[in-house]
Amino acid sequence: MSASGRGEDEYKRTLYDKHGPEAAHLFQTASSVIIPVVAGGLIGAALAAQKGLSSWLVVLSALAGAVILGTWWWLFVTRVSRGAGKALGAFIQPSAAGSYERQYSHQDAMVMRGDVGGALASYEEIILETPDDAQPRLRAAELYAKTGLRERAEELYRSVQRLPRKAPREDVVASNRLVDLYLAWPGHETKGLRELRRLIDTYPETDVAERARAGLVNLKKHAASRSRE
Repeated sequence: MSASGRGEDEYKRTLYDKHGPEAAHLFQTASSVIIPVVAGGLIGAALAAQKGLSSWLVVLSALAGAVILGTWWWLFVTRVSRGAGKALGAFIQPSAAGSYERQYSHQDAMVMRGDVGGALASYEEIILETPDDAQPRLRAAELYAKTGLRERAEELYRSVQRLPRKAPREDVVASNRLVDLYLAWPGHETKGLRELRRLIDTYPETDVAERARAGLVNLKKHAASRSRE
């Protein structure tokens, strides 16, 4: 095939190929500049005509007005207006700016249908895909605990505590769930005491520590009453 033939068959990239979703915004911005350009030209020509300037100066004034007003409008649309829109969006919906929270409606629906095994398998896949995310671990651990698979539930709660970028709230939830798990797990009640002490040491002088102290007192009383029986 000749070079000219290859040139005719070669795909020519469009604006959408080069800019993707931004192409629509570029088209919209470019079309909006037409009116300011025309208005700037008319204003420049009118001012020059009022001063009684020659025809070629009227033309130059019209061109200058079109360029000035068109450029100003372009900068306004692409810089000021767009930046203000992003700022407003971040103010209205701050969680959408830089963070993403996965929804687990699919796994919840599987549990509702009785497919607990499928939901747990799905959680395990998500845990592998997002190893730094505490939420799938917490949700899977809770489901494992409900189904009596306490060993795996304990492993997942402990793994949340070891995550380097976990939120304090997630750490506290994991500890509280471990306490609940140990209380319902014969022979593991004393581990709940250690977990409450961990919360007191990790979050001193906080509401978390106060609640942990209260829980520690109640748990000791419960253990003492059981030992007397």
